[in-house]
Amino acid sequence: MQTNEGSHQNQAWFSDIMKETLPLYLIDESFGSQRIVLQQYRSLLVFYFFYYYNYFLHTEIVIIILLLDWTSFSSIHSDLMTSDVIAPSPWTIFGCNNGLRLFKEAKDSDFYEKYWDDHPAIMAVGVVDAPSEDIFQTLFSLGPSRSEWDFCFSKGSVVEYLDGHNDIIHEVLKCDWLPWGMKKRDLLLRRYWRREEDGTYVILYHSVFHQKCPPQRGYIRACLKSGGYVISPINRGKQSVVKHMLAIDWKFWKSYLFSSSAKSITIRMLGRIAALRELFRAKTGNHQCSDFSSGELTRIATMPHAVQEEIKVEVLSGGGNCNNGGISGETIQSPSTPTVSGSVIQLNDAADEFFDVLDESEYDQPEATWLSEEQRQPKLSTAAGFVKRLHDLAVQKKGYIDLQDALIGDTIPCCYGTTLKKDATFTALCSWAETDPSTFLIRSESYLIDRHKVKANGSLMQMVAADWLKSDKREDDLGGRPGGIVQKYADQGGNEFFIIVNIQVPGSITYSLALYYMIDIPIERVPLLERFVKGDDAFRHSRFKLIPYISKGSWIVKQSVGKKACLIGQALDVNYFGGKNYLEICIDIGSSTVARGVVSLVLGYLTNLVIEMAFLIQGNTEEELPEFLLGTCRLNHLDASKAVSITPWKH
Repeated sequence: MQTNEGSHQNQAWFSDIMKETLPLYLIDESFGSQRIVLQQYRSLLVFYFFYYYNYFLHTEIVIIILLLDWTSFSSIHSDLMTSDVIAPSPWTIFGCNNGLRLFKEAKDSDFYEKYWDDHPAIMAVGVVDAPSEDIFQTLFSLGPSRSEWDFCFSKGSVVEYLDGHNDIIHEVLKCDWLPWGMKKRDLLLRRYWRREEDGTYVILYHSVFHQKCPPQRGYIRACLKSGGYVISPINRGKQSVVKHMLAIDWKFWKSYLFSSSAKSITIRMLGRIAALRELFRAKTGNHQCSDFSSGELTRIATMPHAVQEEIKVEVLSGGGNCNNGGISGETIQSPSTPTVSGSVIQLNDAADEFFDVLDESEYDQPEATWLSEEQRQPKLSTAAGFVKRLHDLAVQKKGYIDLQDALIGDTIPCCYGTTLKKDATFTALCSWAETDPSTFLIRSESYLIDRHKVKANGSLMQMVAADWLKSDKREDDLGGRPGGIVQKYADQGGNEFFIIVNIQVPGSITYSLALYYMIDIPIERVPLLERFVKGDDAFRHSRFKLIPYISKGSWIVKQSVGKKACLIGQALDVNYFGGKNYLEICIDIGSSTVARGVVSLVLGYLTNLVIEMAFLIQGNTEEELPEFLLGTCRLNHLDASKAVSITPWKH
């Protein structure tokens, strides 16, 4: 039996050991006990030590609980713990090959079920013994070094550089790994990349058309509907979990090969992760990033000033002389840094136009058939079907982000708060509803001690209206406009107070999604809300959070948006407008290069998406915890053609 003094010496000794071996920890001393908690982000290694001295029995009680790094066992489900959304995993494991786990995306029971039957999304997951940055640069390379591990890749080039997070690339695939008799394939892709705060790298791809690189004789151009890599560091950055996903249409004759054969080719292509793993094993940690050829794109997402630097890219010469079975390119300096001019879309010149490949089979190209460029009439994706006045899409107007090509048309009077219909059944297209608050995780009452989050059990405010608008300029202060829902309540003189979230997508046409939330009690009864409404912009920037969630849609969009809470005012330009019964939060999506890249992906698939969001004010002190949601919303298959054109309003 030890004395109390000896017990405290043991506590100090154990703390010293923990400090040396486990550098990331949190100590909380209370009621004669000591709790040491290690939480290593993303790898979720948690160590709990509870020490208690029982004065009645004069004995020591020690409880040690060790939760191992379970991402090494089930990395596919680690997204649940690194997000602020509770959602079922869309992935189902169906096999293991060459040390990689293989997953198939579950079918959505929606209008696009046929798409997944023919070309399912398949993902391979493996662990690579290398830092995430080294893996990112290896995957990013299009030069000769890629042939050291990528058995599918023959050669590639950058067709056009768009901005610091987007470009257009062309890849030619080898044919020796394809089934006998299958013709050569190539891919023309839009590539998006970013680095997250925890060191995770994301590279996303999908097929596009581009004037500089039309389909060529001797090659069948496959269609990558969505795909990419997610490289997440584990084991303190020494290793990485690499997820590689593909949903690809190989453009077979349907009578020539069944879909099962196409799936087997996709699975074989996913095996590149095993080859990448062996590459780094062979290099035994001595991988050098300097072996990239001078003609490769050297810009990486870790450079915050990347847009301002001069880069080297491989671009196709002239008007895209990649026909007659030959794909030639030359290494030149990229053009000057593109200017956005307030537009998410105008990242390239009019001559460098591109647009999405069809989502369905209208553009099927059989094995034995070659269509000339004159015979081929590419069409826009479903999301761009409303653009009916474009002429000769292959050589004229771009259609990738078709919001900017939509015509404003005749302006009409607008009753603010009524332009987007409500549908609580979640079935009507281009509609809104409130979503289940328990989908989202918020800070618990004990968050400052244990970093624990809990399901939200409700929201403070009720969503009462929404607007889906378009104009030739940015539309601010919708709440202050006469005839709208906010001013109607103001005229009645009640206690109702509104928070309006006005999400603005600027460009030659500016689109505004305005969400109206109302509370019918005085805001003084909610101290944190009162501080937010009456506080300065700096306080608001540091507290207003959004939790996004794409509940239905392509993997590439889900991956680009994520499910993690974001302090919007620290990532984007936010302006605030207020009146006696409202505060309007205007979010400029075009103010961030990263946000523009994400939005450019989202808008191309807009009509196929179900978007859910929650808004809240972050709680930072014990008095402000647990957090509460201001409100939630669910946007069902928005359609840009149904946005209401409004007459510019003058104060």
